[in-house]
Amino acid sequence: MTKTKTKKKDKKEKDRQEQRSESHGESSAHDVTGARPAAADGSSEEARVGVFVCHCGENIAGKVDVAEVARFARGLPNVEYATDYLFMCSKQGVELVKRAVEEHGLTATVVASCSREQHWATFATAIAEKGLNPHKHVQCNIREWDSWVTESREEATRKAKRLVAGAVARARLVEPVETTKIPVTKRVMVIGGGVAGLRAAMDVAELGIPVVLVEREPSIGGHMTMLNKTFPTDECPMCTISPLLNGVMNHPDIEVLTLSEVTDVEGSMGNFIVEVTTQPRFVHDNCTSCGRCAEVCPVELPNKWDMGFGLRKAVYKPFPQALPSVFTVDMRHCIDCGSCRAVCPVEAIDFSMKKEKRKFEVGTIIVATGYEQYDPTEIVTYHYESPDIITQLEFERMMAPTTLTGGKIIRPSDGKVPKTVVVVQCVGSRNEQVGNAYCTGVCCMYGLKNASLVKEHLPDTDVYFCYIDIRAPGLHYEEYYKRAQERGVRFIRGRPAELIPDPRTGKILVEVEDTLACRPMTIEADLVLLSAGMVAPKGFGKLGGKLQLLRVKEGFAKEFHIKMGPVRSSRDGVYLAGTVQGPKDITQTVAHAGGAASAAAQPLVKGYLEKRMDTAEIDPQLCIKCMACMATCTIGAVNIGEDGLPVVNDAACKSCGLCVPACPTGAIQVRNFRDYQLRAEVIGLLSADAAATGGDTQ
Repeated sequence: MTKTKTKKKDKKEKDRQEQRSESHGESSAHDVTGARPAAADGSSEEARVGVFVCHCGENIAGKVDVAEVARFARGLPNVEYATDYLFMCSKQGVELVKRAVEEHGLTATVVASCSREQHWATFATAIAEKGLNPHKHVQCNIREWDSWVTESREEATRKAKRLVAGAVARARLVEPVETTKIPVTKRVMVIGGGVAGLRAAMDVAELGIPVVLVEREPSIGGHMTMLNKTFPTDECPMCTISPLLNGVMNHPDIEVLTLSEVTDVEGSMGNFIVEVTTQPRFVHDNCTSCGRCAEVCPVELPNKWDMGFGLRKAVYKPFPQALPSVFTVDMRHCIDCGSCRAVCPVEAIDFSMKKEKRKFEVGTIIVATGYEQYDPTEIVTYHYESPDIITQLEFERMMAPTTLTGGKIIRPSDGKVPKTVVVVQCVGSRNEQVGNAYCTGVCCMYGLKNASLVKEHLPDTDVYFCYIDIRAPGLHYEEYYKRAQERGVRFIRGRPAELIPDPRTGKILVEVEDTLACRPMTIEADLVLLSAGMVAPKGFGKLGGKLQLLRVKEGFAKEFHIKMGPVRSSRDGVYLAGTVQGPKDITQTVAHAGGAASAAAQPLVKGYLEKRMDTAEIDPQLCIKCMACMATCTIGAVNIGEDGLPVVNDAACKSCGLCVPACPTGAIQVRNFRDYQLRAEVIGLLSADAAATGGDTQ
């Protein structure tokens, strides 16, 4: 090699080193918000960074040249050690990080593998065991952000280098952040008294944690108490849920508030203040449930709990086994005749009762507000207004022995025994025209259940089952489907286009195409059962707003992570149980509620929260009290302090950073996401190509 070429090479290398030095944050300091910390705080002059590049089997190495990325990392400023390994998240990979911290005196680490959400804690805990602050670890995502979304191996490798360069630039400047312990209130509020809320309340109370159960209806139990049978065993729902109902009502650590709703929520995880408004029952708790008041009441109304197949009085219990076992006066329909008060042997009826507001301090909240049945009137071609076209839930009440039908299957229009019954599946679900593309998941099973029960009670009645697909996953469910076939239920693969009430014959003409036989059919039915899907409760948006919960487009509460956090909501300290998170059957609901109870109780059993303080902080010297940060914070983590300045509630802050760009003076910054740290990372990303190629950029 000639001297001229050698001089050019040396000059090029010198320029490259200067460019890299400048690009990684070694320029002059900026103002308070943009300045990097002094050397004593871990700046580039002291940082000793270790870089570990993961193969992740073939997930990363199949697209990225990980050995080349590790070689590249060794040339970055302040990188003391760099290597690659097959599985960094394995025990051996974690031990590799620990050894490197000890042997090379590392002050910060970068693991280039998968997402921060998945494995930051794995490696942060590892370096903490070796005496480093866990926040001195930076997770670099070269899987989801690179290998999984980049076609070219060359481009994927180049992108991985850029991501690693940015991560190293950040690692040189990350600040140690402490984890603090925040005392919590040892009490849980459960909103909703269906089977999910009952199960969650009982599980929490059994851990010795007091529970406040809030239910807006006069009694607890929810939809399960309205059913006649449950699949796949066809057992009595009340016999199944009754021990839980009584257990909750009699548990010393559970306070049940019926006719109640949450009207305000303040605070944050560990220390919520929840306002509950209770409507008057107009009957005191000394009611003996003798029923004399209802016997003399002259007002009769359709019973909502019986779906119109039963009657109640203006003073009533929704159903015989209702708990609390106390009557309620419906003042909207009461004519104030005084008959009920005159006959009450314990003088329990009191029309002077007023609504009451109470505030509860609770550590965590479980939302179990359940679902609503889809309203088939939206599908005008199904003519749900016809009395002989009913939903499955209405059919459940028809078959109950306590209703007007006495448990007999009849045509509601004339009381006659139906000779032909048609079950229509996927009403309001798997239907993009009504906005519900999802499968409710339980409709096939409860449709099969009721079709089988019709054949069991009326063997000579023809039963047709119109479906798109039969979905019966799980133990005993496929067998349940086959039993319906064996009983003589006729299955037609096709969803009816129209249900036409024929006034001449009193029949319902079911227009459907059998897609297996490839032929259209018209079935003359006496009774049609609509398997209406599960939808989110109409009033949930109001409650969700008070709790500051995110919702999916279908209206259900959005979970934190569909697989790894199905019982956590979008707000810390608020958990989801049952069908508030999406359609479920009873088995899934009970299991989901148990998970929510465990998650909600965990911090309360410990007695404190461990909170990483990588939260927002406000520089009072720069703050101009415009309160833009307070207006922008979606979770209410910014409040007004005694001096009139905004104050960040560290327990509530989720480090989302929305407040930062809203501040006109740069007074609010998120720890470890400060301007100078982000600037260094961006410069590292943009300059990686120059560092790798000796100055040539694209």
